[in-house]
Amino acid sequence: MIEMKVSFDTDNAKAFEDTKIWAALALPGEKKMGVEDPREMERLAKEVEDVAHRRWLVSSDVDEHVEQVATYIEYGFNHLVFHFPGNEQEAAIARYGELILPKLRARFG
Repeated sequence: MIEMKVSFDTDNAKAFEDTKIWAALALPGEKKMGVEDPREMERLAKEVEDVAHRRWLVSSDVDEHVEQVATYIEYGFNHLVFHFPGNEQEAAIARYGELILPKLRARFG
């Protein structure tokens, strides 16, 4: 099992923008260690918003997204848990289920 952080939208700018809500993931451990005030964590996360996408599989291209996920299936992972950023969770799940998952199922059964 692997948790995959994926951001997919037909609008590439939105796919990248959605990752900013999880910018704290892009902070190195030593920057987060000992931070107890959520306002301070939010301030630190703002500093790395422009690189937050590096912690995600991000693309607006269906085939590119399929290839990114396929890499992990080829490594042997057979239970994938998808984590979506952004505030529109139901729409993200529906979009992924409609456009990405059928291609993965067709390719890998």
